[in-house]
Amino acid sequence: MATAQVAPPILGQLATFPRKTAQRRLWAGLCFSVVIIGAGLMLHAEPALAQARGANPPVPAAKPAGPTPVAVPPISAEPISARLIIRLEQVERQAAELTGRIEVLEAELAKQQTVHKQLVQELEAERANKAAISESTARVAEISTVESSPAAPQEVQALVGEAPPAPAPPPGAEALFNAAQLALQRGDYLTAETNLNMLVTNFPTAPEGIEGRWLLGEARYVQSAWGPAAEAYLSYLDAAPQGRRASESLVRLAGAFGQLGNTKMRCSALGEYKRRTPNPDATLKARADAEAARSPCPTT
Repeated sequence: MATAQVAPPILGQLATFPRKTAQRRLWAGLCFSVVIIGAGLMLHAEPALAQARGANPPVPAAKPAGPTPVAVPPISAEPISARLIIRLEQVERQAAELTGRIEVLEAELAKQQTVHKQLVQELEAERANKAAISESTARVAEISTVESSPAAPQEVQALVGEAPPAPAPPPGAEALFNAAQLALQRGDYLTAETNLNMLVTNFPTAPEGIEGRWLLGEARYVQSAWGPAAEAYLSYLDAAPQGRRASESLVRLAGAFGQLGNTKMRCSALGEYKRRTPNPDATLKARADAEAARSPCPTT
């Protein structure tokens, strides 16, 4: 009886079990479908949300069809910029060197122009003095010529007055020196050397004779006669070691030895000039600096 009473409820439960299982499966399938649909909607909505938030920029509109541009691989700019910087530094250094050279050349040119101007002024002053002397000499020669003519005693009296004219003296030291200077101004170096050789030979101790040795060196120097010019300058320095042309003779002597290729004597002359002339005038300093710049001397 007990068994018969328990059996119907158990059978009823067994009968409803398949139906409950099917319902559960149906609900599980519905839930899974809902999840899948929701995930799909989320995936489709994600780009729009990202675009609204600014995460992804808007996709540009498609350009009209045209020739396909050739893709050029990017070139690294670092090596090119480095090379440009190096080249720029080289150009700047070269520009600085050229600027320095130009400044040195301009300084030398200014010095040479100053020396040339000074020489021109000296020559013009000497030319004026010598013109006056030449006029006086011509006057004396004219008087002498008239006097030597026996047929013109009245003309002699008219020219010289009451006193008889004195005979023309032989050329002295000053006359020879002035004549040599005038010949140099005319570029007549042969006549200048002839007068200067007579001056040095006949008046070796006269002031004009001593300075004539320096002028003889100048006459030879401008003719590029370097050896004879050096001899004349040395002769002047022997006669007047402290003369007013001593420093100038040393600079010229250095130039002559330099042209002869005697570097030792050239540097010795420049060194003696610096020792003797601590404060030279602007013209002499410019000439000495120009000569020293031609070739450096070894320092001891």
